[in-house]
Amino acid sequence: MDWRDIMLWRQDVAALYRPVSEAVALGSVWTAFVTARRQLIHTHPGAMSVLDKTAPHYFDYNPDFATESHFAPLDAGQQHVVSGGSDGEITFTAIARSTELTPLLGAELTLYWLDQYGGGLFLPFKDASCGSASYGGGRYLIDSVKSAFLGITSAGRLRLDFNYAYFPSCAHDDRYICPLSPQENTLPVAITAGECWQANH
Repeated sequence: MDWRDIMLWRQDVAALYRPVSEAVALGSVWTAFVTARRQLIHTHPGAMSVLDKTAPHYFDYNPDFATESHFAPLDAGQQHVVSGGSDGEITFTAIARSTELTPLLGAELTLYWLDQYGGGLFLPFKDASCGSASYGGGRYLIDSVKSAFLGITSAGRLRLDFNYAYFPSCAHDDRYICPLSPQENTLPVAITAGECWQANH
């Protein structure tokens, strides 16, 4: 892939997420986001290959899974090192744990810091839909290195709208090797929001 395509892809993904992170109500911009993301994936030379031209598919917008949480810092979080294929090893370290998600999700989530590219927040997860309605390796909600970020409230909570959760590139295109969600971010409930294999959108 030409380096120009990669740079333009990163710019365009950042532009895709900018109105999301700036929106007062994430639900109000979700439909436009889904439409724009699908078009971008199928027309951009820097995108992964998605053979299904109607994909990515999404569950219908589910306001029950639009939430937010404070995260408590972890003094000595676990470090994970995984293969990134031609990109070499990918290292990410647990830096914080959510404090307000158990009533909704049945567990809390760990937030990671990616050590590559100057660093960035990373929040992958697996849930009870994985392997059936969604990708077995889990989904991403935050990957700020790639501009996937939903914003922070004035009270310091991370906005966590799972309707924006998406598959890692390797779910669609086996040319990619992606870091998958660690065991500690496995949730006991089915997150019926975000990208899925087949849905109405």
